[in-house]
Amino acid sequence: MFKNLLVPLDGSQLAESVIPVVRRLVELCGCSVKLLHVIEKRPPSSIHGDTHLQDVRGAEKYLAAVSSRLEQLGIKASSHVHTVPQGDIPKCIAEHAEELDQDLIVLCTHGSSGVKRFVFGTNAEQVLTHGKTPVMLVKADLKGRPPRFGPNNIVALLENAPESALVLTGCGELAKISGAGLFLLYVVPTLSAMTPGEAPGGLLVPRTTRLLLDLETEQTLEKMHEQVKELIAEGIEADGTVRRGDVVSAVIGVAQKKEADLVALATRGLSGIGAMWEKDLVSGISGKFDGVLLVFPALKD
Repeated sequence: MFKNLLVPLDGSQLAESVIPVVRRLVELCGCSVKLLHVIEKRPPSSIHGDTHLQDVRGAEKYLAAVSSRLEQLGIKASSHVHTVPQGDIPKCIAEHAEELDQDLIVLCTHGSSGVKRFVFGTNAEQVLTHGKTPVMLVKADLKGRPPRFGPNNIVALLENAPESALVLTGCGELAKISGAGLFLLYVVPTLSAMTPGEAPGGLLVPRTTRLLLDLETEQTLEKMHEQVKELIAEGIEADGTVRRGDVVSAVIGVAQKKEADLVALATRGLSGIGAMWEKDLVSGISGKFDGVLLVFPALKD
């Protein structure tokens, strides 16, 4: 399970709304916590209604104050300020996660719609594309309050790809130590809901493609049932389903029905149009799901 948490902060109270989730992860996993601030080139004077950190001294003082507050909550946190001004904050965050041997990055997202919901603009998504460290997105409401997080009910979006093994293993371990229910979700597209990377062949031979998708549904259902049995044998309250159609709609529908406070998924590191679709997938789920989103990036050599 996660042992080293990297928590990037920009000086705003909104960014600090991740702290309750960080505290819960520490309780569950015994994680170490490292606070990070990256000095930004030409930083704005304010961010989310708070004064933006401008220099190294101010950043160090700020992180020390946050560390002191965390210590009062029983959390020992170290801190690091990247002193060389950066233009590409997401890349710098991802690189620090690897350099500092962190295995989870915890970021806050905003409750508003569109790319403005991200505390770091689109940085939360871009951190995933730059690195290989899982990212946990904590969605604050319009008043900066984080969602509830036990976790009590976890929805794991899986597919027939190597990255899904990380999702299944991570969610299984988290469910076991927290006592959460774990619901496995596979989504097999219909012809009309196929991704841009899959659609061209399907459009050329629609009848054959429909038959193949039906066969995939049957095989996936068998696989899902076996995974559920294995989880139950490990003492985990588990169930699952295979849905057809649009992935975002399926995830949101299941998450609402199961009252999930955590949804987990993986990206596959696609390129071109496929990469745009994957980015829309993460954005679409994050924009409509009011809980915590855990995203595992694509496996890299």
